[in-house]
Amino acid sequence: MSELPFALETETERAIAADPEWREGIEWGTPRRGHPEGAVKTHIADVLANVDREAASPDERRRLRLAALVHDSFKYRAPESSASVGGDAHHGSHAARFLERFVDDPDLVEVVRWHDEAFAAWMGRRRNPVRAEARVRALARRLGPALPLYRRFFRADNATGDKSPKSVEWFEELLGR
Repeated sequence: MSELPFALETETERAIAADPEWREGIEWGTPRRGHPEGAVKTHIADVLANVDREAASPDERRRLRLAALVHDSFKYRAPESSASVGGDAHHGSHAARFLERFVDDPDLVEVVRWHDEAFAAWMGRRRNPVRAEARVRALARRLGPALPLYRRFFRADNATGDKSPKSVEWFEELLGR
């Protein structure tokens, strides 16, 4: 296993990083559209750098870091083309179940489970804008008090690689900044 391109800061982060399934998952990936950095671990490093800008408090930073560490770490188990966001086979659901072993934070777990939903809604906006907007409203209701954390994570995750800021701008506009 190769070195991590980021530092681990807490006992929880170190426990996550010691898990062989997580280690396998962060090595997965080759350069591709949206993720020119290749391996998941490099994407995590980029998201962690953005977390420092997005976090509104030390506690929020700690939570956002945990989301960053696990959110894409199970892509190797769930090809995107075969699973809808939130479904049992989606990589976000795998990551959420994994995270539950390390934290007692249902809001954070839901942020991880649904981390791709806003982007998926944005992708479907041209085909069916009414459905896309309904997905965003449903996501906001589902997340409830976790919505501010989700918004910060969505910004941190989507300000990486060659991703366009347009999905974040659309999402923020729908929710009303």
